[in-house]
Amino acid sequence: MRMTSFGRLFAALCLAGSFVLVASGSASAATPRWSMSVVDLPSLVANGSGAGYQVTITNAGPSNISSLFLVTKIQDSPGFITTTQGTCSTPGSGPLNCTFGALGAGKSVTVVAGYTAPASGRTFDPVFQANSNGATFSDSKGRSHGDTLQDPNETATQLTTSADFAGGFAINRNDVNTSGAVGKNNVQSTSVTPPTVGVITTAQDGLTANAFTCTGCTKTLFGDWSRVTVGDGQPFGSLFPVTLLVYGKALPKGATQDSIDLVHVLDNGSTQILSTRCGPTPTLNCVTVTPVGSNYKITGWVDRNGGFKGMG
Repeated sequence: MRMTSFGRLFAALCLAGSFVLVASGSASAATPRWSMSVVDLPSLVANGSGAGYQVTITNAGPSNISSLFLVTKIQDSPGFITTTQGTCSTPGSGPLNCTFGALGAGKSVTVVAGYTAPASGRTFDPVFQANSNGATFSDSKGRSHGDTLQDPNETATQLTTSADFAGGFAINRNDVNTSGAVGKNNVQSTSVTPPTVGVITTAQDGLTANAFTCTGCTKTLFGDWSRVTVGDGQPFGSLFPVTLLVYGKALPKGATQDSIDLVHVLDNGSTQILSTRCGPTPTLNCVTVTPVGSNYKITGWVDRNGGFKGMG
């Protein structure tokens, strides 16, 4: 009996010891079991800031995936891309397109991509798709016959215009600032400089008085609690500054430039009180206090996440 072209292709693949996902519903005992997960970095982002995504594709076996690619439905160009295998398009050069080559049984590949979120709107979602032939969502004529995969639980990043929230995913090391205008109705603004690119970096103030608990604080707390999130809360090898600009009339009576300290509550609940003034080269947990008109700018140099508040 004459062998069809599909039969010849299938036989060749089996002899090669690997399996290419060539069509949805292809039947073979050796078909690899693949899955994909997409994690937002972070889930809430300020409009116009960076929105990051960690995409992991796993081949649970039993056979190899001979060719694997990753694309997105949106045509936006990511400003940050890393991959643990293969190559991806250069940041800023066009839509995401990654070529991984073969993915062995029991192996996985992870891509981290960062985009600039829209300046308006409430959500943003690139919609990631893995496939076996490199075709894109724009293949409107249906020329692609390769199997495709998406994370059924992928969720859109939520966007906010709140003046009390800033940042998202650090595509660059620009400062992340909440509203800088302080006064009676906004007693504090918060700023943080990312220690590196490719990490979550957000700042939020206007939190409730019990958002954090200060242990060992002997002076009067003032202003808002500010929550600063950098990475996963891990300590960084390089220091980064966290700055609070506090409305002068929010300070307790008798507080002076020399008496003001910065409280840092770590993720584990422990408290660090930053009272040592910084020298020409900042060191861990030093602080500077500078009058800005009738207001005060308090900058602490730290190496990790936490809650921050002035004390004096």
